[in-house]
Amino acid sequence: MAELPADEGQAKIDALPQTTGEVPVFSLIVYVARRDSKTEARTANIDGFSCRAADERSALQQLLPQVKQHVLDCLAGKEPIEWLDPPLERAPEEQQRVIPFHL
Repeated sequence: MAELPADEGQAKIDALPQTTGEVPVFSLIVYVARRDSKTEARTANIDGFSCRAADERSALQQLLPQVKQHVLDCLAGKEPIEWLDPPLERAPEEQQRVIPFHL
């Protein structure tokens, strides 16, 4: 997980180029913040995924499988993955994480 300055990460995020037979790799942008003794995590470049957990690691462990399943469902149904471009805005108290993932 990498933290980027607020002005970075606004470029379009697509799957990395692949050769035949390779598994596609995607980049998920997640905003995390500590609120009311819990860590909140929400996706920034795909809409509708968020969670609260005791710590950041637990929050990301909850969030990522949900997003992966959504992407798998989209691909299986030959539906587009509706990446947000540009990503949602980050609140001042949130930190940005970029998480590469494959299916």
